[in-house]
Amino acid sequence: MDSTFLLTMINPVAALTFFMTFYLVWRQQPHRRYIMTWAWGYAAAAIGFGFECVNILVPAVPIWLGFNIFLPVSGWFFARGMCRRYGDAVPERLLLAILGLTVAGVFWLGFVSLSALGRGSAASIGLAVILMVGLRAIRRSRKKETLDFGIMFAILAMVFLLLARPVVSYMLEGNPPIGPLALSSFWVVSLKVLGLFGWMLFAILFLVRIADDLLADLKRQSVTDSLSGILNRRGFFAAAQPMADAAATTLPACMLILDIDHFKRINDSHGHQAGDEVIKQIAQVMQAAAPENAVVGRLGGEEFAIFLQNTAGPAARGFAESLCAALRLQHHAGIPDGSPVTVSIGVAEGHGESLDEMFQRADAALYQAKHDGRDRVQLSGPACRDPAAVASPQPMMADNAPCRSETSAARAMLG
Repeated sequence: MDSTFLLTMINPVAALTFFMTFYLVWRQQPHRRYIMTWAWGYAAAAIGFGFECVNILVPAVPIWLGFNIFLPVSGWFFARGMCRRYGDAVPERLLLAILGLTVAGVFWLGFVSLSALGRGSAASIGLAVILMVGLRAIRRSRKKETLDFGIMFAILAMVFLLLARPVVSYMLEGNPPIGPLALSSFWVVSLKVLGLFGWMLFAILFLVRIADDLLADLKRQSVTDSLSGILNRRGFFAAAQPMADAAATTLPACMLILDIDHFKRINDSHGHQAGDEVIKQIAQVMQAAAPENAVVGRLGGEEFAIFLQNTAGPAARGFAESLCAALRLQHHAGIPDGSPVTVSIGVAEGHGESLDEMFQRADAALYQAKHDGRDRVQLSGPACRDPAAVASPQPMMADNAPCRSETSAARAMLG
């Protein structure tokens, strides 16, 4: 077999290999549509470079038709995939307009106003502009990592080479002929090298991007409660630990532990599905009510926690009381309105002590709230620091007021 034919197979085989690679990765993660979009980009590249192989077998098939049409189509898929990956709405009309003008220019300069340099330049410019649309999507992304800057640099390098290639080719060889192109000419070789370099570079970067996304998902799943959608116990303590360490006398922090009252009775009377819906809805209300910098998590079962940064005990208790009252008013699917779901909340203020100590104090306060009748808030105090102390009945204290009553702290917080 002629070695020339084998050399022409490098680009289409490489592009087809990348297509299969991205396709198989997408099959494992079908919710990531951008992966399949990038796969179609490599399919288009394989077709475009495949025209050279077809030309060797059927000389009547022009090489430039595949290069100048399907390579911009390949870039069109890449840009759409970038927009989907980086959360930017795909500018379909803009991309289609650029692609349409590119194809129209290539056909005009290829069949009407014959110019090999013109049609090649039109394809290069169109592809460069299309890639810039993808670059804009990455640049507008709020969360960019080092890898994303690498992809941006690769796009800029590709755009520069695409625009420089026609100029350098003209300077070295003049205007390419309209007829059959010499496969050894700089005009053809530079395009093949540029295509192989660009698509291989993008494939490596895109695959690393996909792998990084997968690892981020796995990490997020490891710290997220699958039922409620908020942090699980591990994620909560990991996020709250640095806040607890940063707390001081002048800038205290507070730990709130919330427990659903008589949750077993809810499951037994109304079914576990109703119990799951209660957990979901309580998590949603907590997430919506908590300050932006608060940490909200589900510790397990019917127990939740909120960590409030830069918050003193009275203010945290006022927040807990309003949360307690809001949760009591919620309607839960599968549970009659006459059977409100209530919670008990224990609150502990910290000034730099360990998170474990704050948790123990908040847990002891929660025990006291449960012991004193449930549906109330208990602020940790001297009587609640020792779990053994709360095991014996205690008289109702000012800090042990039910959340439905208007305590002085709550009135002060609400104005």
